[in-house]
Amino acid sequence: MLVDASLSPDGTRLAILRERWTAGKRSALIHVLPADNPKAPPHEIIIGDNNVIAIGWANESRLMVTLQFDKTPDGKPTGIMRYNKIYPVPVTRLMFIGADGSKPTLAFVADAAATDKVFNLAVVVDKLERDPDLVLMERWDTVQNRLGLFRVNVNNGLSMPVEFGERATVGWECQDGMAVLRYDANQRRTVFTVFARAPGEDKWKLVRKLRRNELQKLLGFDVVGASSEPGVMLVSSRAENEQYYSVRKYDLKTLAFGEVVAAVEGRDVDSLFQDASNRIIAVAYTADRLGYSFQIPGLAGHYKGLSAYFGNDCNLALADVDREANRFLIRVSGPRHPGGYVLYDVKAKHLEELGDAQPWLTTDRLAPMETLKIKTRDGAEIGAYLTRPLGEVKNRPMVVMPHGGPEVRDSRGYHRQVQALAARGWLVLQPNFRGSGGLGVAFADAGRKRWGDRMQEDVEDAVAHVIAGGWADPKKIAIFGFSYGGYAALMGAVRKPQIYRCAVAGAAPADLMKMMDFEAKEGTDSPGYLYWARTMGDPNTDAAMLRAASPALQVDAIDIPILIVQGDEDYIVPVEQGRLMAKALAKAGKPHEYWEIEGEGHGGFERDVELKYLTRVIDFIARAFA
Repeated sequence: MLVDASLSPDGTRLAILRERWTAGKRSALIHVLPADNPKAPPHEIIIGDNNVIAIGWANESRLMVTLQFDKTPDGKPTGIMRYNKIYPVPVTRLMFIGADGSKPTLAFVADAAATDKVFNLAVVVDKLERDPDLVLMERWDTVQNRLGLFRVNVNNGLSMPVEFGERATVGWECQDGMAVLRYDANQRRTVFTVFARAPGEDKWKLVRKLRRNELQKLLGFDVVGASSEPGVMLVSSRAENEQYYSVRKYDLKTLAFGEVVAAVEGRDVDSLFQDASNRIIAVAYTADRLGYSFQIPGLAGHYKGLSAYFGNDCNLALADVDREANRFLIRVSGPRHPGGYVLYDVKAKHLEELGDAQPWLTTDRLAPMETLKIKTRDGAEIGAYLTRPLGEVKNRPMVVMPHGGPEVRDSRGYHRQVQALAARGWLVLQPNFRGSGGLGVAFADAGRKRWGDRMQEDVEDAVAHVIAGGWADPKKIAIFGFSYGGYAALMGAVRKPQIYRCAVAGAAPADLMKMMDFEAKEGTDSPGYLYWARTMGDPNTDAAMLRAASPALQVDAIDIPILIVQGDEDYIVPVEQGRLMAKALAKAGKPHEYWEIEGEGHGGFERDVELKYLTRVIDFIARAFA
């Protein structure tokens, strides 16, 4: 099983991280092999019974391997002790090892306080091109009680502090091995304050304060890379009169935006793919699938050919490139492809498949996804994705899955939850309703303050479209979502209980006025509060609308079973929202189940928790369909 792969900086060698299971026992190993002959017998480095996460090259001769542990050496679970109970938290470490298997060592190896008390010692912020024996890493310092930047020697794991942040600091952006942007955040990590320090300056300057969205992006100031010009970073932003995000230069000395260096017509720029010298190779965007606008002539044709090789059904994510932009390591995934890596040689026009992350999940076992265009009741057009179970697709049960956010979007790709539902023989519908992100400002704006009506109507129109096509059984429709998607599930049960047999709501806002009260704790002038007042509704002017759009205040209209799932440490949608929805349903005598998951936050479940979550969701829906 392939876990991860990395191409050496000069493009001559590949390092492939694998797991091998024999008689129920795991063995992690690294295969190092020549990039010009990936089928040659590899040099094998045995890591042993360890949970390996990722691999990369520290320099031309040393590798970095990320390891994760959930037990101490004496077998005790790792985590945080609260109220005489251990809440699991994995321990993450970075190991440096020669490409020949020599001299393995851990980062911060001589720092006993860090290795004993800090959970994550594996965050690499920058590789120092001028000194390939060092990497720049960040970790919590138990003496300073704040985050620090350290230079770490990849040959012996020894570290030296560079600087420390403030109490609220959560990270840095670096250029040429120097911290040039600093991020401070509130406790919930929803509002970030950005500071800049140009080369040669010694004090940090305030740039701006921003809300971080559900994709952990700072919309309006999302740093996507460093430029080759000292003191100039590359930032995704949008001028007030523009519909889509493009990448501009940002001068750290003047704190001013400069020229546009990357844009894609009719699309938001998601990210940049750069080589080690910060040359822009390609500009990434999302249509229905991942796409790239290549900045080097000729590469677009190669990428088009690779996409055709995978049936124009997969996302081909550029992962590594050599200095000549000749050899590319590419991660492949798609609706029927859980993930794998290929190596492509531009000059030789040769593709080598390196392996898959889940080789047992072959194409013939996974459900295909179809792209739909849907006319709404008011004449607009929205997109949606319909995953069809294997076999004849006619009059099948269907699960509707509105995405979270709401200002994000769904796209074509491999979705574990979707495939699990389709494996039960159910259709899965994922609509990009108005209010979704990534489809232009006007599309997102069309959903603002329309949570209880237009955004719900778009979901209903998507359901009607599939039913009209004869694909879905109108008597067996369920709705299931998380975060905003959970809200949409609850509101669907309020508005159209005749459509759905049941609803499943994870981490769902249920009382919008109380949600705004929660946001107001950060201050009514905070970027988070102002965003939600503009998007959800302003309690001062939209109170009646917010109450009408609150499922917890409309439970009398619900007459289908509801499953509510809520983490008790959710700092995005507080646990009180799940509790008050359950209490309102109980008071009204409505059928429901409430499951509060101890120690969990706003999604991001570990695999064992996700398995329990998905199992319970599927069982609940199956009972409703029965």
